[in-house]
Amino acid sequence: MRKQSSPIVGNYPRRCHAALFIALVLLLPSTLFAQGYSGTVSGILTDPSGAVVPKAKVTLLDEQKGYQFAATSQANGRYLFASIPPGTYSVLAEAPGFQRTVESHVKLNVSENATADLTLKVAGAAQTVEVKAQTATIATEDAVTGQVVDRRLINDLPLIDRNLMDLTFLAPGVTSMDDQCGVTCTGTNFVSNGSRASSADILMDGATVTNFEPNGGITNATYVPSPEAVEEFKVQQSNFSAEYGFSGASVVNMVTRSGTNSFHGSVYDFIRNTITDANDWFNDRAGVPIPPVHRHDFGATFGGPIIKNKSFFFFDYEGVRSSDMQTYTAGVPSAAERSGNFSELCTAAGGAFDSSGMCSVTDGQLWDPYSGVYNSADGGPVRGTFIPNNRINLYTSPGNPKLSGTPYQLPSAPGNLIDPVAQKILSLFPMANNQAQGIYNNWIISGATPNFNNQFDIKIDQRFSEKNLLSGRYSQQWSHNSPFNCFKTFIDPCGGGANRTFAKVFSVNDAYSFSPTLLLTSTLGFTRGGERIFAYNSSLNLNPLAALGFPQYLRTNGFNGVPAIFIGDYFPATAGFPNAGNDPYGNYKQGQDTGQLTVMLS
Repeated sequence: MRKQSSPIVGNYPRRCHAALFIALVLLLPSTLFAQGYSGTVSGILTDPSGAVVPKAKVTLLDEQKGYQFAATSQANGRYLFASIPPGTYSVLAEAPGFQRTVESHVKLNVSENATADLTLKVAGAAQTVEVKAQTATIATEDAVTGQVVDRRLINDLPLIDRNLMDLTFLAPGVTSMDDQCGVTCTGTNFVSNGSRASSADILMDGATVTNFEPNGGITNATYVPSPEAVEEFKVQQSNFSAEYGFSGASVVNMVTRSGTNSFHGSVYDFIRNTITDANDWFNDRAGVPIPPVHRHDFGATFGGPIIKNKSFFFFDYEGVRSSDMQTYTAGVPSAAERSGNFSELCTAAGGAFDSSGMCSVTDGQLWDPYSGVYNSADGGPVRGTFIPNNRINLYTSPGNPKLSGTPYQLPSAPGNLIDPVAQKILSLFPMANNQAQGIYNNWIISGATPNFNNQFDIKIDQRFSEKNLLSGRYSQQWSHNSPFNCFKTFIDPCGGGANRTFAKVFSVNDAYSFSPTLLLTSTLGFTRGGERIFAYNSSLNLNPLAALGFPQYLRTNGFNGVPAIFIGDYFPATAGFPNAGNDPYGNYKQGQDTGQLTVMLS
């Protein structure tokens, strides 16, 4: 984790550029193409005979913003425009004795090296030759492999949950990967061409938004923009340049949308509900109805010029409101068991009590825990004294003789194995409502977990001069959910506590041209993300430890929640008593700050 506190201003003073230039000249042994998410446009100018045309004036025109970039063809007829933002361009070539030639609609994708070769005709009457660029099927300027997902694909392809990262699977060799992240992660865990999990890097406008959380073994993003906010992205899989050296496998390189010389916007609402969604094929065949579905993904975009041909803005907002329906089944204690009478366990196990009160089936018999003797042969206890008829409320345990005279010895009275804390916990379990399924599966309930998410992006592009182009973006996301409380009490076992997440992402990209052949590009990025999961009962105005009778010194750790309570060896593999209280990892907060400063000379 690295923080960078150097201030960034819109139009760098010339002395700042000069200082960076001198430092790079001293430190870099050679020049390299500086790209990030930008690319290059290059080509060769020839005459009708195939001879190259040197010293021709070449102009690159952004067809949407009006930006113009100038270059001159070299002795070999080649021209080059470096560090050009993705977009659609026209290439204009002029030379003495030749007609003015224009090639329009040259598409430059993210981190791409586009080629536009022009043939200049001998001049006659003043005229202009205009041709339309043909989409190249083979990249000839580099050996980078990958897949570009452009605006058309993002807009047209179906995304059931509107998660942009799902489109990474369009790239050859990309497949999904199991992870341990659960519901708290954003993005999609994927691997490329057999690489290890969590080895990819996710870039947004040249700055990383990768979540460097190692425990889940996942490729996760701190911030995933709305599909409406992204112009295109590229899954770069191999042979990419050294500037992407942080990644061990692949790079997802996204570029967000910008304003143009005309105002444009949209308003949308993607709705999913029980009426419009299709049922699962297997459920439909079995006659099982579709589970309730409620999801609204809504938002708006707006962008345009601040000053035409010079300054532009783009803003987008997205909100998601959804409910996740879930059904829970488990076993809950009967009224008799809450009072200490567990005789029904023997019957449920298929046994019966003999005249002494012992169950004929071992799994249906309760034993005095103080009577067990450790068996060194198999590492388990040897049961000694059974509890007649499983009536804990009538049984008096001798306890541990070694504890005689201490506060830890059991009182000599019937029911002394019943712990008062455990009895209070059992009273907070719901009553059985599905007795036909047996004592281990006698309770069922359905409920919904509401989810709320809000996020926005704002981007400013500024052309200060023919030499200086700057782009800045700020993104923010905040979300929360409160899982369904299936017990309706503070020992709820069905979901985690309330979950809060946030992300703040800031990036600035600056390109400064010292000469037609010398370019300085700088990228500053900062990402802050965090998550907070609260205890189940954190929103309740009570002291759960005191309510259950736990000693108050347990609160010294600052955790105002119910301890995790596990009930084992009391149910078959498919059902039984649910655990209660908080998950051992269910009350925590984590965050991450990631800073990035990249300066390159080309």
